[in-house]
Formats: sequence, C-alpha cells, structure tokens
Amino acid sequence: MVPAADGGDRAGAPAPAVATVPAEPAIVFVPSSQELLAPSGAKARFAANVAALETLRVLEAEGRAATPEEQAVLARWGGWGHNTLWHVFDENKPEWAAERAQLRELLSDSEYDAARRTTINAHYTDPALVQPIWQALQDLGCEGGRVLEPGCGAGTFIGLAPASAEMVGIELDPITAGIAAHLYPNAQVRNESFAATVFPTGHFDAAVGNVPFADVTLHDPRYNSRRLSMHNHFIAKSLELTRPGGMVAFITSAYTMDSTNPAARRAFAEHADLVAAIRLPNGAHRRAAGTEAGSDLLILRRRDDADGPGDPFDETAWVDAPNRASEIPDATERIRVNRYWLDHPDHVLGTMVGDVGAYGAFAMQVEPHPGRAAHEALQDALAAVVAEAREQGLVFAPRTALQQQRAAGFVPAMPDDIDGMLIANPGGGFSVVEDGSRVPLRLPRGVQGPELAALLRLRDQTRALIAAEAANLDDTPQLDTQRQTLAMSWRSYVKAYGPINRYSLRRTGRVDPDTGEEAYARITPPAVRLMLGDPYGALVLALEVFDGDRQTADPAGILANRQIVPRQPVQGVETASDGLAVVLDTVGRVDVDEIARLMGVDRAEAIEHLGDQVFEVPGGDRWATRAEYLSGNVREKLDAARAADLDEPGRWAHHIAELEAVLPRDIPAGDISTTVGAIWIADEDYTAFLNHLTDSTYCKVKRLVGSSWDVDGGEWGARATAEFGTSRLPAGKLFKKMLGQEPIEVYDTTEDKKRVLNTFETTAAVEKAQVIQEAFNDWIWTDPERTARLVAEYNRRFNSTVLRDYTYEGSLLTFPGLTKSFTPRDHQRAAIARMIHEPSVGLFHSVGAGKTAEMIIGISELKRLGLIHKAAMVVPNHMLNQFAGDWLQLYPQAKILAASSDDLNVENRRRFIAKIATNDWDAVIMTRTAFQRIQLSPENEQAFEERQIATAREQITRLKAGENGSGAALRRIEKQLADREEKLRAQRDVARDDGLNWEQTGFDYLGVDELHDFKNLQTVSAVRDVNIDGSKRAMDLFAKIDYHRNTLGQDRVMVGATATPIANSIAEMYVMQRYIDPAALERVGIDDMDSWIATFAEVVTAPELSVAGGERLVWKNRVAKFNNVPELLAMFHAFGDVKTPEDLKLPVPAIAPRPEDGERLPHTLIVPASDALTGYTKDLGERADRVSSGGVDPSVDNMLKIGTDGRLAALDVRLVGLPNDDLQPSKVSTAAKLLHRVWEQTRDYTYLDPTGQPSPVKGALQVVFCDLSTPGSGFHVYGALKDALVQRGMPPEKIRFIHEAHNDNEKAQLLESCRNGHVAVLIGSTPKMGTGVNIQPRVIHLMHLDAPWRPADLTQRDGRGIRQLNQNPDIMVTNVVTDRSFDGFLWSTLERKARFIDQVMTGRGVDRSVEDIGQAALNYAEIKASIAGNPLLLEHAEAERDLARLTRLARAHERSNWSLRATIKTGEEKLAQIADELPKLQAAAAKTVDTRGDAFRMEVFVPAVGRMAPGERDTKGVPVSDRTAAVAQLQRALSFAGQPAKIAHLGGHDIYAQRQVGMKYGYYSFKFTMPDAPGVVAFSDDIGINERAADRGTVTRLENLTTAIPKRITELQLKQPDYERSVSQAKEVEGKPFPKAEELAAAQQRYADVAKALADSRNQAAATEPDETGTAAAVVTGPVLTAPVPPREFAVPGPPHPHLQQNLQNATRLQEMAPGVGLIQLGGVRR
Repeated sequence: MVPAADGGDRAGAPAPAVATVPAEPAIVFVPSSQELLAPSGAKARFAANVAALETLRVLEAEGRAATPEEQAVLARWGGWGHNTLWHVFDENKPEWAAERAQLRELLSDSEYDAARRTTINAHYTDPALVQPIWQALQDLGCEGGRVLEPGCGAGTFIGLAPASAEMVGIELDPITAGIAAHLYPNAQVRNESFAATVFPTGHFDAAVGNVPFADVTLHDPRYNSRRLSMHNHFIAKSLELTRPGGMVAFITSAYTMDSTNPAARRAFAEHADLVAAIRLPNGAHRRAAGTEAGSDLLILRRRDDADGPGDPFDETAWVDAPNRASEIPDATERIRVNRYWLDHPDHVLGTMVGDVGAYGAFAMQVEPHPGRAAHEALQDALAAVVAEAREQGLVFAPRTALQQQRAAGFVPAMPDDIDGMLIANPGGGFSVVEDGSRVPLRLPRGVQGPELAALLRLRDQTRALIAAEAANLDDTPQLDTQRQTLAMSWRSYVKAYGPINRYSLRRTGRVDPDTGEEAYARITPPAVRLMLGDPYGALVLALEVFDGDRQTADPAGILANRQIVPRQPVQGVETASDGLAVVLDTVGRVDVDEIARLMGVDRAEAIEHLGDQVFEVPGGDRWATRAEYLSGNVREKLDAARAADLDEPGRWAHHIAELEAVLPRDIPAGDISTTVGAIWIADEDYTAFLNHLTDSTYCKVKRLVGSSWDVDGGEWGARATAEFGTSRLPAGKLFKKMLGQEPIEVYDTTEDKKRVLNTFETTAAVEKAQVIQEAFNDWIWTDPERTARLVAEYNRRFNSTVLRDYTYEGSLLTFPGLTKSFTPRDHQRAAIARMIHEPSVGLFHSVGAGKTAEMIIGISELKRLGLIHKAAMVVPNHMLNQFAGDWLQLYPQAKILAASSDDLNVENRRRFIAKIATNDWDAVIMTRTAFQRIQLSPENEQAFEERQIATAREQITRLKAGENGSGAALRRIEKQLADREEKLRAQRDVARDDGLNWEQTGFDYLGVDELHDFKNLQTVSAVRDVNIDGSKRAMDLFAKIDYHRNTLGQDRVMVGATATPIANSIAEMYVMQRYIDPAALERVGIDDMDSWIATFAEVVTAPELSVAGGERLVWKNRVAKFNNVPELLAMFHAFGDVKTPEDLKLPVPAIAPRPEDGERLPHTLIVPASDALTGYTKDLGERADRVSSGGVDPSVDNMLKIGTDGRLAALDVRLVGLPNDDLQPSKVSTAAKLLHRVWEQTRDYTYLDPTGQPSPVKGALQVVFCDLSTPGSGFHVYGALKDALVQRGMPPEKIRFIHEAHNDNEKAQLLESCRNGHVAVLIGSTPKMGTGVNIQPRVIHLMHLDAPWRPADLTQRDGRGIRQLNQNPDIMVTNVVTDRSFDGFLWSTLERKARFIDQVMTGRGVDRSVEDIGQAALNYAEIKASIAGNPLLLEHAEAERDLARLTRLARAHERSNWSLRATIKTGEEKLAQIADELPKLQAAAAKTVDTRGDAFRMEVFVPAVGRMAPGERDTKGVPVSDRTAAVAQLQRALSFAGQPAKIAHLGGHDIYAQRQVGMKYGYYSFKFTMPDAPGVVAFSDDIGINERAADRGTVTRLENLTTAIPKRITELQLKQPDYERSVSQAKEVEGKPFPKAEELAAAQQRYADVAKALADSRNQAAATEPDETGTAAAVVTGPVLTAPVPPREFAVPGPPHPHLQQNLQNATRLQEMAPGVGLIQLGGVRR
C-alpha cells in the first residue's frame, strides 16, 4: 500500500536529487497488471529485487536508458516492506543469512540503512486498484495537468497516468527512485523526503497515490505544524500544494478516518471538500504489498481558501464526530468507527465485522463480498461517487486565467537554490527563489540592474572560491585563478560604484533632544540593501574592510590568501589513544567498534589497548571516557557499580576503586548549616523538633509542595507562647513562617478595619524566631542516629558531584570547516567540548575571553555531529550584523540567516518566518526583538502556563483529597494560584504575529548572548528582596526553553554566555540555573526559590527605613547570608563554565603603573572637596540625624534620598543646585586636565587597521564613564566636560557622547569612528556603553567619573579597553574620587563586592558561610562615615563583621569535631551490627522456601481455647494452603498480639507481630519481624478500633517479608563500604585544631584596636567642639583621603610597538570574535 518509506526530516533542504536517465528516445513501461510487477512470495520477491538492483547498477555504470527487457526486470522491484521479506534485515533470522550477505555486497552502508528503514512502510499498489482511481479522476474532469505523487515508490500511479499528465513523483529511497526514473523517463522523479519537498502553494492540478502508512511524525515545520502522523501529513501537504479546483485522491490508512483525534481531518477540511471516502476490503493489498492492513480511498476537491468551509456532505459526519460505538455483526465488543461508514454503507466494499486487525487491535474489518474482486467493487463504487459528485458540483475545475499565468511563469529552482536567493536571469532581469521556484523579481525603486548583477557575480564567485578551497588540500593554479578573478571583480565594482558597505547621511529635519544637534539617517544603496536579503548577502559585504568615516574600503583576506583547509577522513590509526581521539572528534562519543576498525584489530583487543582511557558503563553496552565516567554524580555511579558487582563479583571492582578515589569526602555535621525549612531534612525531624520544643506529642509538620508547609499544634502552653513564641505568634505558627521563609510580622486591626504593624509584638516574635533557629541548630545533631542519617542524606544530595575537566576532549577537536586563520585557545576548546557533551551550558567567561567564537564553533560542531538540527542565536539588537559577519568569518561556508531591520517590518515578518522554517540553516541569528516577536502557539502557551502553576495546583489537589492541611491552607494556596495566574498572563501578554508560531521555525537549540540581560525572570518568593515580578523578555525566553524541555522532551536545549552571571547577589545563581540546569534543582528536591533559600541561605526579619514613605519603619525579611556555600558553588559550576582573567591569562594590555607606588592597579585621582561641597555634606549629616531620630516624615526625606544627593554632589555641586566655584578644582576640571594631557601625548600614535596596515588616521582613544547626569535638558556633566576639553584646545568633533546614537545603525557608525581613530574621547554610561561596545584597538585610557553600584558594571566598563586586540601594551585606568564625599565609601564597597563575587565565581578562598552583598541602600553609619570622612567608622564595621564571621567558623569547627566523634561511634556500631547480621541473614536466606502461586503454605498460631492469664499466650498451629483461609486465621492470631508474639510460620521462617500506636490518632498498627532475619521488618496499615486486623494485604506483606531477606543482604553489603569510608575519613579529621585560629586572634585584636581608636577619635572631637563664642581650637575628623603632598603626575603609556602590533594581529586574529572587531581575514565590515 505504501509507495515509499519517507523518514526524512530535512524541511526545506535545498536541491532535491532528481533521478534522471540519459536523453534518449523515451521508452515508457506500462504496469498493466500485477503479474508484471513484484511477485508475492518473500524469497521470490527478494530474487526479483536483487535482479532489479543489479540491472540498475549496470544502467548507472553505462549511463544509458533501460531497454524494454531491462524495464521488465526493473518493474519487478517490490521494495522491502513485504510482510515477511523484512526478515532479511533481522540478524536473528538465520534462514535469511545468505540473502542478507548478498544484500550487503550489493548495497553500500548508507543504502543498506536506507533500505532497512523502508521496511515499515515500503509497500506498493496493485495496478488493478490504480486504474479505476485514475478513471474516476478523469470522469470528474481531471484529464491531466501537473500531478503530484508523494511517496511514489516504483511508480505504478505514474505508469497508469493519462498521457497529458505531467507527473512529479517524490521518493525517499534512492534505489527505488532510480528504478522509477528508468521505468518512466517522461516523469520527474525527485529523490528526497516529502518533508523536504518545496513547491509554490497551489502548484499542482491534482495529487494522487498511496501514501506511506506509519505512526511517525516527520519534521516539516511549514506543512506539519500540527505534528500529524506520516500518512495524514502527506495528504495535508498535498492539499496545500494543489490549486483551488484541483482534485486529490489517496489511498491511506483506515486510521485517517477512524482515529479519535480529529486533527488530521480538520486540517483536510480547512482546504478541501470531501467528495467521497471508500473503505477497501481486507486483503486488497495482499498480492502487491504482502500486507493485510486496512485502508481507505479518499477523494477531495481543493477549495478556494477564501470560500471557507462548504462540504455538501455535512462535514461533521466525517470531521468532528468521527467515532461512534457500533454494533457490528460478530463483534465481541462495541467498536468505535467513523460515523461516515454507518451513514454510507455502500462506500464499504464488503461486510463490516469486528475482529483483530493487522496490528493486533480489535477494530472494524471488511470481509470482501464472495466472488467479487476488490478492484471490481471499487470501480462500481467510484462510478456512483462520480455521478453524485457531478450533481453536487464537486468536479475538477479548469485553471483560471491567474492560475494559468502562474503555471506558465513557473521556473523550477536549481539544485543549489534556497529560498530568498536572488538570481540574475541569463536573458536579462532578475528572479528570487520562493517555494522551490524562481519567481520574477521586480526591482525596487532605485535599484540599478547592472549594480545588482555585479553584486550577484561577487556572491557566486565567492561561494565558488570557498567551495573550491573546502574541496582541495592543494593550492592549485585553478584556485589562484579563482581568487584573482574575484579580486578583479571586487575592484571593478568599487571603481564603478564605490565600496560595497558605503552609505550616505540624510538630514531628517529632527533635532536630537539629548545633544541639541541635528539628527541624520544612514542610507544604504538600494542594490546593497536588496542584497542583504539574500541568504549569502552577508558574505558579499564581508569581502572588504570598510572605514565609515573615510568611506573607503580595503580588500579582505580572502582576496589574497586561502581561508579553508578541508579535513581528510582518518582511515587508520596506530594506537588506541589515537583511535579514541578520532571517534570523539567524528561522532562525539566512545565507539569501541570503530576504534577497533581503525586499529585493524578485534573488539576485545581494542578494549585491552584502551585500558583506563575508557570505562564500560554498567547496565548497557555503553562506554565513557575516563573523564566522563569519573565525573558528574559519582555517588550514583558508585552505587550502580557496587550493585553490578554483586551480580558479577569482581568484574566491576576496578570501577568501584576508581570511583571511591574521586568521591568527595563527606561533609561532617558541624560544617553543615541547618536552616529551618531546608528541604533535605525530613518532615519527621521537623515534627520531632517541634514536639521537643513545645514539650508535646501531637505536633505535626508536613511539607506540602515546594516551600508550602502545614503545621498542626505547637500553639498552647508556656513553652509555645512564652519561651519559644509569643501569645500573638506562638511557636507552632512562628515555626511555620520560618519553614516557608515568610516575613515574621504581627498586625493589629484598627477600628476602621485597617491593618497596622505592631512593632513591639513583631520585635518580640523576631527574637523568638532567632531563639528557635539556635535551638534547632543545637538539637538537630544531638542524636547520633539522626546525625548519621541526615549527614548521609545531605552528602547524597549536595556532595556527590565531581566537576569534569574538558581540556583533553577539547584538545582532540579538529573543527572541520573552521577558517584556517583562527586557532581556538585551550579554554575555548574546553568550552566547546563541554557544549558537545552537556545538554545545556553557561559560558561564564570574563570580558574579552572569546565567548562569541565559542558559541559559533560550538553550535557548528553540534550541527555537524547531528546533535542539533537548527539553532537560533539571540543577540542584542545592535549586534545582529556584526554577529553574522563574525560567523561567516569563522565559517565562510556557513549557511546562516540574519534578521535585518527590514525582516522585522510587519509586512515582511511572515516571509521571514517561512524562510526560517523552510531552509536547513546552520544557524539563524536574530535580535531580541525578533526573537520575542515569534511566540509559541496558543496551545503551547497554555501548556506552559499550566506547568508554571502546576505546583500550586498539586497543593490544592492534595489538600482537597484530605491528605494534608486545613481549609485555611487551601484558601491561601488558591489565592496564591489566582495571583500567580494573573501575573503570568500579564508576563505573556506580548505583541505577536497571528498564525506565526515558534514551533513552525523548526528550532531545536538556542544560543543566547549576554544572558545576564535575561536574569529578571519572574521568581515568586516570600522573601521580598528576591521576589521578582519579572520582565516579558525573560519570561519569553523561559517559555521557549520550557517548551523544548517539557513539550518536545529535549535534553539538549541551550547555551548562554555572559561575563557577569552574578551581578549583585548570589541569589542570581538560582535564575541562571532555572534557565540552564533546572533538572539539578529537581534532583535535590528544590521546587522553588524559597526551597533554595531554605537550603542555602539565612533569612532575617529586621526593620528598615521605607524608601517610598508611609510608615517610618518597614519590617522586611531579606537574605542576610548564604550557608553551605561550597555545595552551592558546586551546583553552579556543574552547569556554568567559569573562567576569570586569572584563569585565562589572555593577551590583554596591562594596567599602567600608578604614580603613587608603581603598582599596576587603577589610579585614584583625588579631587579636594570644594567649600560648597563641604557645606552641603554637613547639611546631609544633619538630614541623616533627623531621619535616624524619626524627626522627619520618610516621604519627605529618607536615607535613599540622602544617598542620591550625596552621590550627585560628589560628582558636581551644580547637580544639587549649588553654584560652582571656578577657582576651586572640581571633578570636571580635574578630569579634563588629565584627559587633555593624555590626548596631547597620544594624538600621533599610529595604529594598524584590520588588514594589518598602518592606519592613516592617528591617535589613541580615551573612554570616560559617567552614569549620573547623562545628556539631557539643562546642565549635565557630559556637556560640562566637553566644554572644558574644548577650552583646553581639543577639537570638538573629537569628543563624542554614546547618547548621540539613537538607533543601531547610528551606534555602529559611532563605534566604527572610534575604532578608526576619528574619536579621541568617548563619554558614556554603563547601560549605554557597558556591553556590546567593542572599540578596544586604540583605547589607552579608561576613566570612571563616578562609581557604579555593581561590580559587574565595573567589569563591563573596564572590559571596553582591557581586552584582546587592544594594540596598546599598557592602559591607564583612573578612578576620579572627590575627597570627604560619598565617593570613598562607594568605591570601597564596590571593591569589597568585587572581591566577594570573584571568590564565588572561582570557588577559591570562600567560606562555608558568607554575607550577601546585594544590599544597595546606605545605612546611617555608612552615610555618617562618608560625610565625616572618618574611615574608622567603616573600619569598625568591617572588623566587627570579620570577627563575627570567624567566631561562627570556630563554633562550627567545635560542632564539627563533636559530630565527627558521633560519626565514628555510630559508624563503628553499624559495622559491628552488619558483621553480626550478615551471617544470620545469609543462613536465613538459605532456608527460605518458595511460597509463590500454588506452593503457598502457612502455619498460623492462633490462641488456644480457654481463658488465659495476663501475659500468657497459649497457641496452636493451624496449617493453611489457601490465602483466603490464611486471612481468617491471621485475624484470630492478631487479635491477641499485644506483645511480640509468634503468629505464623511461612517460607521457612517464624514470623512475630507486635501491636503499636498508629500514625493517626485512635489507630493502631502491627510490626512484623523474623528472629532469624534481623533488620527485615514490615508494617501494616493503620487499623481503626472497629476494623479487621487482617486482610489479603496482610498475607501479601508477610510473603514479601520472607522474600525481602536477599534485598536486606544486598542493602547491608552496599552500606558496609560506605560506613567504612565514613569512619576512616572521620578519624583522619577529628581532633584537628581550628585552622583559622591565628586569623581569629588577629581579628579579635583588630576589633579591639579599632574600637579604641574610634572611641579616642570621638572623645577628641567632643573635646574640641565650638565654645559659646562659636570657635574651636581644632577639628579632628579622622584620617582623610587626600595625600599630604601633591601627587605625582600619571605617566602616559608609550605608543604601540610595531612588532607588538604585528604579534597581536598574528596571535589574536579572530581570537576574540567579539562583534565589532576581528573581521580580518574575510572582511572587517561593520554595518
């Protein structure tokens, strides 16, 4: 039935291979009967296939057409889908061994695999059925025209088509396609997957055939967005390719009509009316295809889409109401069938019966009418159908004039054509490729035809040259000729038209509101703009290095030198190591068989040679490299190896030893922080603690889902309301808040129903919470058994991972297709290897490390290895063209698509989506705007929203089911759910294009540049400081990632890159992990942010000043510090590839020595405070005093306002309304003086342009950062600084603001001017200039006029100059600081934060507990210290903080020693217990008797008749052999089992029962044990007072008890080495002194010294306060920041050395691949 297997997924792949025959007089075979075609027997069909295959080989070798005799042989080809012929591919079928060997000789490996894939659906059609179908189509008016047959097989429908039909057959199997082409040379047979077939919509007049049946979904995003099964997909796509008025007739699976899912039928009905459906009888395809599968013939008429639905047969009868339970004769059960068959029984060619079908399912079968052939019944049925269709007007319609015009103008695309490609027609004019055809192109206004033709010649010559380089290792004369021709064409173009990248500026008539200057528009020549839409347009623009300021261009490297060296396949290796390197590079995994083939040895010998380089993974035939196997979760691997070794003793011993050697040492209890709410602590432990705390037995704690808890009890008694709680917030309620990280607040309700915070009660409750936490910390480790259990659980969850080093794997990569001029660094190789081997990765490398190249090469490798299909690369808007150029620079042959600004226009966006979907791109690069515009379909949007609120829904479900909780908890969670749904809907309310969905693009992998810009992801938390409402941008990215992970089930999803994954707080780690590695959170049981906080952080509730006014104090719960930091960092580094400048040692310029001490560190340029500033800071101090004392309404003044005013005043007093004293130095004047001096000394420095030649424009570049007072109306520092520089003699055009650029083009032009030397000073802010600004080649001086809030901002600022490709050997860095101002505090805080984040990122030097650094607001002490200029205040705070930290560590060390002693004691006890129990258990196992099934025998010991004295139990044994009888006897036996008593003998063992209190109040349960099997225990369910003690489940439990002995033995054998290792490690560490004892003593001394100095300072200041006359002898405010003598001048770095420049060009050429620089070999174009 099924003409051809079609398993391709290459949607929109270019160029089908058209099977052709030599141009000789056509001899057309006519398949008049099945006798001429494939025989029915399997062996006979195999012989016929071999004969046809051998004949085809002869024809191909001789290059000629087939003779009639040869056609007769070819026609007997039957494919491999016959019901028993497929056995030839089954290695377990020895009876086919000879044929299998013969077939392997005839077919190549790829042909053999292709043939094997066709067995599921390669079936052919009996000509007797084909002829009446064609006759019916002709009777309906379809006499010919263009006819499509998808999955044509050997071409029976083609051979019987009317003479006027222009047949196009699509066939996946190359052999079958070749045979069809020789049988029917007048037809076009395309060898491709139908999923890849591209034709214009409505191209065909009709479609006919027998579609392949398979429950397989092909990847065809344009035509199969509904993900229909193969047969339905073929019909739906054929309908779209058929013009309105055309006919479609297909034999298809019976499931098309009978499926309960109407999606396919709805898809058909959108475009067509059903003319008729006819069900063929069973066996209709037996002779031709060897299958019994049921099938239908569907005839549909393509409707004009504008007409809407209009099926006269009432489409609901076949589309939306398909299934009805039917009473069918002989059916043993009711069968669900399409109602159409019941309404049209005459369309069923036989008798409907119920029976098991071909696929084993009970369904409707059609028994043929006796004595009537299927084709005869079909012919009669079709005659009636045709007559009825004519009456209804459902007949074939001739082409309209427009359709005729389109048909006449159709020019098929050539093999190398892809959608969007521009074509210069040979006879003149131009075309564009659309839907597999060349469509005439009307040139837009202003486009000159000769110029466009010249650009297209450049494109074609460039592609040809690149292809030639890739195909040939030798530098042949032909290559030189091609290169010279291309160079001449480029020079001719430039001479005739100018540089390709030229542009002009046009006046817009607008005035820039920021600068007051006239705004200009950048105009690209029309022909070049049109060329940008071509898929290879970026390649043309990269042929030159363009200088935008001079409007000149130099030739790119490809015009002079070779760029590509092709890789030759390795045919053999000498060593196993070389073989391993080859397979890792070529297939990305360990392939032992391939290594053996390369070495020329057998598999066993190859494994022997490989040795410890690879490890076999237990549980399957898979091998891993040493680095892979001994990394990751090694504890799980160790458990698996130990379990495997029990089954095969000794085989896995080496694995176990190696894993034990790398397993992280267990973290002792004393080092583990236990925050209330931590998810790794069991509910039972929290319950026990609360009962202990409140001296109760009825408290119960239950974790619902995530961070939602339910607490029952703990609200009564003095301990609950006084010692560990308050009357308003007793211990139970307080404990619940602590578990959920909720704010601890107590509110009163006023008479007018307002809730007012009760500060007194809140303070008391907060203090009690601290007491509870301390009590919990002390209690949790007091019980040795609990300690051992929790330590084991914590280590299992959080201390099982060994990070993998990818250096070795990276060194093996050869990167086929990568330009030869680029050699990745070792860290880049390792990062790319990590992308290949891990599903998702974060590339967290420092600025300038080359993350762009890593992502480009990594994605290219993933595509090459077949690990991904199509990647979307998301970049900041202004970096689109630059990123595309970088990609082509690295991979000149790459097929990439970049969304230009024109692509994002409303009228073009749909076309762009289609272009994405229908082509096999190596990558699609899109801006964030474009990315966000392509939304998920409504169905998947809803699925995403459901998943986001699934946790809350699960909580409600559990509560309603009565498992846990109360009505209040239910209402609370329902409200949270409603709020969450509304917030989520608001987040997803974004602009979308109707009908254009993300799913249609075919993307299966994401690359995200500058991932930190997406960190604002909605995060729900009870801790207000980490609760994030979120941005639509971040939620959009998360929704698409979630779609790929959860809807498509993808494991490999994304790579994200940023230099600053942690910008301000460790909490940002959680967001990064949600994007990249959420599975790791799930594995350790973390469901939400609050669970994460409870595990790794400590939350405090404390009063803070309100920023927005209202109450003077606001109580906030915030993250105060992070605990268990090493384990947190291990989770972070498991998905984040972190590389700091210290790790990389990149060739970047050194910081110039600072004048004060010669150290290569940033220089602090101190500006004395002016009189105006001194007076203003005094006022700020008085304001701070009033705010602190509560003397002012916070809505009028608060610490935030004071801090902001202080920062502004430190920058320039004019920003706070004060006049400037020109006679006193200011930041502006001081900065201008230094900037001008540097300019004077560097204005003649010479730099190289991107081609490596000296640039005619001289001069270095200085970059000034200032986040406050950016350009705008009124006074601003930018303008003041420019005026000061101009007054000193600097040309105004040399001074630019980044704010002058209002769009991406203007920004690109400005940055290009900076790189080319036309700008001497660039002034900008961190948001505008911190990322995506690559101007470093000339940067010699970085100046910070103000301090940013975050270390990440400073990192990004410095990265504008301190990065690769800066040609200066040294670079000045200047921090301009105003004395006695807020600047000093801000810079010292920034330094402290930066040091902390560096520790976190690297994992070096970090403590187990650290304070969070995310708070940005200044407190009173900090403001007073900044105003007074007295660093002692800050030093005192730091000394106090250090002392507290070290004191906590000392206490933790003491607890750790105690827990280690407990670990040793418990471990030794457990080992003794195991040594005692194991022999007993092994003896018990030996005597166990099987009682399964009929072998069941049990002796139950029931009470004897008569009265028993207390404590006595007289019993008698009652043998039973029936389980029902056993239940009755056990009921008697358990009625008296209060104390441990023998109740039964089963399976060779005595069983004892003991009654005990149940888990539920008023219930009891039984504990069952066996004296001869210690540790083997079972428990009954809770039993009510009036319920029976025994049931059938009791018998099952007792049987399971006896069979559990081997499991207990295995459990102890697995635990024994763990206990031995734990005790050994504990003994090594226990008793060691506190390692930071000296540091603690020094901190204690420092704190004492600073406290004394501060007290002395205050006493001295008090002694010198003004007397009554207002005078004072002296004022002492502590040390000042100003130097006692005038500072020495900064020595300006010298000019770049020519040899250093050349070395930079050679060594770092393309190293960084950061947008904006580095397009050196192929072109340095910046668009």
